[in-house]
Amino acid sequence: MLELFNKAKNSYLCNTSYPLDKSNFDSYRVNHNLKFDEDKLCLYIHIPFCNRLCHFCEYIKFKKDNVARESQYLDILEKDVNEFLDNHAFTLYGFDIGGGTPTCLELNNFKRLMEIAKRINSLNKVDDYEPSIEGTFNTITEEKLELMVDAGFKRISLGIQTTNTKILNSQNRNVVTLDYMEKVFSMIRRAGIKKINVDFMYGLRNQEKDDICNSLECIKKLKPDHVTLYEMRYNMVNQKVDVSRDFLYEQYSIIYDKLIKMGYTGRFSQNTFSLYDDYGLSSYLRYRMIENVSYKGFGISAQSKTSKGISYNIGKNHESFDECIKYGTFLEVDTYLLPKEDLIAKYVMISLYFGMFSLTIISNILSADAYNYYKEELDFLVKNKYIKIDNNKCYLTKEGFKYYGAVGALFYSKKVKEYFMEICK
Repeated sequence: MLELFNKAKNSYLCNTSYPLDKSNFDSYRVNHNLKFDEDKLCLYIHIPFCNRLCHFCEYIKFKKDNVARESQYLDILEKDVNEFLDNHAFTLYGFDIGGGTPTCLELNNFKRLMEIAKRINSLNKVDDYEPSIEGTFNTITEEKLELMVDAGFKRISLGIQTTNTKILNSQNRNVVTLDYMEKVFSMIRRAGIKKINVDFMYGLRNQEKDDICNSLECIKKLKPDHVTLYEMRYNMVNQKVDVSRDFLYEQYSIIYDKLIKMGYTGRFSQNTFSLYDDYGLSSYLRYRMIENVSYKGFGISAQSKTSKGISYNIGKNHESFDECIKYGTFLEVDTYLLPKEDLIAKYVMISLYFGMFSLTIISNILSADAYNYYKEELDFLVKNKYIKIDNNKCYLTKEGFKYYGAVGALFYSKKVKEYFMEICK
C-alpha cells in the first residue's frame, strides 16, 4: 500500500478520473444498455459544438461550422430525451447542459434546445433543484438569456480560465476584455438568472503566480456567485505533463487564500466556492458528487451511471460527427456492469473533486461496514494525516489534497491497482 501511494503521489495519471484506461473495464462489458430503475436521477445534456476548440479541453467537441449539423444533432437529442422520459418515472434531482458550448447554437436551434429543457424542468423535482447551463461570454445574447429563464434555468456557468492573453492565444481560446465581461454579467443579472459561476484554471503551461493574481482581480471585480477551479489534467488531453504536484499545490493555495479573502466559502481541498451556503454547485453536481445519485447523459459522448454500472454514448471513442449521428440515436457504445469495488472507486474519485467522500455511501454500496472493509487504507490515511474522519465523512487535509490522486488510488479496485503498478515499472 505504501508503495502504491508513493508511486501515485506524483503520477499525472492519478486525478479524479476513473478508470485509468477503458481496458480496465473490458471484462465487465455487456451488450445491452444500462437499466434505469432508480427513483431519483440527475440528467445531463451534452452540446458538442464550439466556435473555437480550446487545446486544454478534455471533452468531446466539434467546430461549429454548419447550422444544419446543429439541427440534425437536436433532432436526435430530442428523440432520445423524449423516449427516455416517456418510459421512466423518477424524481429529478439535477439537470445540467454542458459542452462544448451550448450557447453557441444558432438562435432557432437554441430555442429548440430550450424547448427540450422545458420538458425536463417540468418533471417532478426535489425542493433544492437548481438547473444550470454552460456558456461563453461571446455567445451570450439577450434573446438567449430570455429563453434560458423561460425554460427554468437559474444558474449559468462561464469560463474565464485565465486573463493572460499569451496563454489564451496558445490554447486557441478567445480573449475577452474585463469591460465586456462586466457587460455580459449585467445582461445576465437583468435577465433574472440568480447565480453566475465562473470557471478558473490552474496548472496551465506558462501560468505563473502573477498571472493567477491578475486573473483573480478580474473575479474580484465581477463578483460571481460561484467560482469553480479546474486543475489542468494533461493526461486527459494526451499531452506530456511538465507540472509538479508541489507547483499545482502552490497555485491552488494562492487561489484559495485570495478567494476566502474575497468572501467566498469553501474548504481547503474543495474546488468549488460560493458566496452562499450552497457549496458552489448546481444541484446536478451536488447530488452526483456528494450524494452519489445516479445520472443519465444525453448526446454525443455523454456518460451515464446507475447503482449497477456505467455507460458511454457514441463519440467517447472519438468517432466522427457523421459516424455519431448515422444511427438516428446516440448509442450507448460502452456499457459496463461493475463490481462493488469499482463502483466505490468511481464514487470516491468523483467526490474527491469536492475534497471528501462518505463512508455511509460506501457502506451502502458494499452492503457492509466501510470502515472495516477499508480499515488498512483508512488507518494509513488518518495516521499520516492525509484525511480526517468526522461524522462518517472523510475530508482531505491540506497534505492529503496535495496528493489527492494518491489518496484516491488506495480505493482503486484490485485490478486497477495492479494495472497502475504494472505501468509504473
